[in-house]
Amino acid sequence: MHTFQLLLQVLMGGVLVWASAAELVEYARTRSRLVRTTGVVVGREDSEMRPGVKRRSAVFRFTTEQGRSFEVVSSAQTWPGPKVGAPIPVIYDPERPWRAERVGVFVFKLWFMPLTLALGVFLLVLALRDFM
Repeated sequence: MHTFQLLLQVLMGGVLVWASAAELVEYARTRSRLVRTTGVVVGREDSEMRPGVKRRSAVFRFTTEQGRSFEVVSSAQTWPGPKVGAPIPVIYDPERPWRAERVGVFVFKLWFMPLTLALGVFLLVLALRDFM
């Protein structure tokens, strides 16, 4: 059982470190070219993780500085979700506008990533300490 716990700690710690570091590196690479604009909620995408538990993501449309229009599904899932027709602040990388996100979701992720990175390192250190 102890071996299984160590393996689980290493796996979870590694996933948290890898995902958090990848997100932070991506932000560091793109921060100088990120553009803020206003989008409009044009719909909601429902998903059901398990029976009776619904999640809803905003589908928003925005226009880039070059005049191209994109429709994107937010990575945030809430219930009941934003009102269709509501204007929302959007942030995007001009090189990949199809990966745009609502500014609030982007900021939340940015603040949350160092915490998940620290948790992943903590789990890896605990596993290493128990291994030795």
